[in-house]
This record gives sequence, C-alpha cells and structure tokens, in this order.
Amino acid sequence: MALALEDALRLQPASATRFLRAALGLAAPSPAELAEAGVPHYEATLFCRRLTGAGELVGDGWSVAARTGYAALLARQGADARPQQRLARLSDEERPREKALRSGFAALGDGELLALLLRTGSGDEGVLEFADRLLIDHDGLVGLSRLDLAALMEEGGLGPARATELAAAFELAARLARSARRRDRPRLRTPEEVVQYLQGELVRLAHEEFWCLALDARGGLIGEPRVVSKGDVDGTEAGPRAFFRLALAAGASSCLAVHNHPSGDPEPSAADRAITRRLAECGRLLDLPLNDHLICGDGGRFVSLRRQCPECFR
Repeated sequence: MALALEDALRLQPASATRFLRAALGLAAPSPAELAEAGVPHYEATLFCRRLTGAGELVGDGWSVAARTGYAALLARQGADARPQQRLARLSDEERPREKALRSGFAALGDGELLALLLRTGSGDEGVLEFADRLLIDHDGLVGLSRLDLAALMEEGGLGPARATELAAAFELAARLARSARRRDRPRLRTPEEVVQYLQGELVRLAHEEFWCLALDARGGLIGEPRVVSKGDVDGTEAGPRAFFRLALAAGASSCLAVHNHPSGDPEPSAADRAITRRLAECGRLLDLPLNDHLICGDGGRFVSLRRQCPECFR
C-alpha cells in the first residue's frame, strides 16, 4: 500500500521522521498537539493535511492500515537514528555547486538551484531537503515565485534575509524577461504569438490582471503591455474608459485585451463576454479597433474570444 508521506520520508527525512514519531504516539494527532510535542506548527499542519486528504487520518484518528504502515517504515529506516542529510551522502562532484562548475547550471534540477540560493538548511533539515520541501509545498518554482515578500518571510525556516534574497532572485528573472522583450517590437498578429510572448509573466500571477496591448499599424507592440486593472482570485473590473485611455496615449492603431484566469481554466465567463462586447463597440466608435480579447490559463492554454465568440465583435 502506498502511503501519503512516503515521498516526504525520502525528500524530507528529518521533518517527516520527527512528525511521524510524534504523530504515531497520538490516537488522533492534530497540529496543536503535535506542536506541543515539539513538531514545528507549519510541518504539523502540512503533514496532517496530507494524511487527511489521503484518508489515513479520519475523524476518530488513524486508520489502522496507515498507522501500521508508517510504524513499519520507521522501523526499516531506523527511526531512532538521526537521518543523514542528502548533501552529506553525495560525492563532491555530485553536489550542486561542484556540478554547476563542472557541467553548467542547466545540469541542475530546480531543487539544486534553489539550494544554491538558500546555502543552508533549516534546523536539522539539510539544504537539499529544505529546497525540496519549499518546492513541494508550493507546487514548484512557479508557485514559490508567486509568494510576495511577506509570505516568504512567514515560510518556516526562511527568515527575513533569505526571504528577501529569494524575492530579489524572482524579480530579477521577471525583469530579465521584460528587458529581453524590449529589444524588438514584436509583431502580435495571431493569438498564439500573443500567448507565447506573455506566458512567462502571466503564469506568475496569483491574482487576475487585465492588460491593454497597444499595436502599431503593422501589428507591432508599442512599449510594454499596460495594466488596466488588478483583482483578486475572483476577478477584476476593466472598463472601456481606462482601457482606451491607455491605448490612445500610446498612439495605437489597434489594440488587444488580455487577462489571466489564476484558476488555470481559460474558459470565458458571461462577464468576460460582456466586457468584450463593450470594448469592441467603443473601439469602433473611436476608430481604434479591438483585434481580440485573449484569456490565458495555465500550461499555455488560452481562449481567443474573436474565435470562440465572434458575435462579441459585431
């Protein structure tokens, strides 16, 4: 039987072992009780959530099979001994810094790159285990990059100095992407070209943003995409006045509307179709046509309302 915390015992042996040793001693472990037993509260909350989601912790406590299985796992790995950190088990040439010097940064995985920035682990958690935990907890680099500085500072084991360094690294990556784009005026003539151009920035957003892209007579982007409005995960309001003020100020010949759905599903809502009709109508009155309205989800998925809902542009 596969157990929900088997990957944690492999990737975060110190944290998972500490948690399980305390949790197996309780009939119905809770984050509060585990914190009293010396388990960091963020670890207790995370691991209890995983056990509950897998059905291994139920309303009245442990499932018999899960409790027996974890006890056997701890016995096999020698739970009374402090787990050896992964970095100590690696040969010199396999360690992240030495591997980067020998083979370049492209040879490193996400966890290894993050470990180079972190430099040290947290408590009895090695730096590689710490880096892997951050990636697992936040669904990879994209999820981690979406955390603002305040959220990073609250992350267990980081603290103000390392949280600031991580936030600075993510901001540098975003600025590099923007700077690279400024070298040319890209032509955005198809929805696919627009999505390819913007995807790197849109994927980092944890909230919804509505953008105006001002285009010249040849379909080239004038300057940077302009943010019309920002919202939370439930949406944003974008009126024609604010949208076309930005397009006119840029000297646009035509324009594109783009917004993201943080849920990952790009399917348009009734409100999305309504604002498209309003923008298209105002564009005709101003002789500044709206070429398309794109909704971007995750994994490169998008919807072109020009294609899916052509009636909005009539």
